[in-house]
Amino acid sequence: MLTDHLHTHHTEPRLTPAQHRLGAGLMLASVVLLLAGFSQETSSMHGDSAEKVRSLLAEADFDRVIAGGLVESLSFLVLIPGLVFLARVVGHRTEAARWASASGLAAGVIYVAVTLAVGMPAGAAALYAAQHGAEATTVAAVVDVRNYAFFLSVAITGAQALAVGLSALADGNHTRWIGYGGVVAGIATIAAVAAGAPNPGSMIWTVWFVGTGVVLIRSASADAGEKA
Repeated sequence: MLTDHLHTHHTEPRLTPAQHRLGAGLMLASVVLLLAGFSQETSSMHGDSAEKVRSLLAEADFDRVIAGGLVESLSFLVLIPGLVFLARVVGHRTEAARWASASGLAAGVIYVAVTLAVGMPAGAAALYAAQHGAEATTVAAVVDVRNYAFFLSVAITGAQALAVGLSALADGNHTRWIGYGGVVAGIATIAAVAAGAPNPGSMIWTVWFVGTGVVLIRSASADAGEKA
């Protein structure tokens, strides 16, 4: 009886419009940093010959690529509080929504972990090896670790979008872009990876994620206007 009473009367404090804008701003900032990092890096295509992969990395500007990788890594650190914010504002009214929201946050954290713990170190190691005389087959093998980590990470982002979308639908909160859009984007992203096309899948998720950040910033401004 005591537990039921506490659950019945417990209410979570709502985020202020400023906190809302900060959280959504972190989501958008993570994407900006990610694209800025990408622009300075050198990547091979899955299926390229070992010699082509080694040649591409051996001729790259080491300092520029490493700097790009550091910026990309920073984007994932910025993404973490953005993911926590997203889970905080979408999916908190019903039990089903909370389950889906927590699953989306878990998928997002796994995405960050796979990228920072596997993809980024493998990419840096391959670059260093290629520029210090390693065999082409060795360089290509390390690059394959990076590539398969990318495949996995994109599939995980699809799961994250799907979970967040289901959470929004369960709560009846931002059902159009975040809800139905998240479900569609999640399924499409996973399908793209299954079809061997992770790059289009990554773009689908990125567009949905940026749109979600914009929607949340606009909702914060609308709430501020109502209170004024």
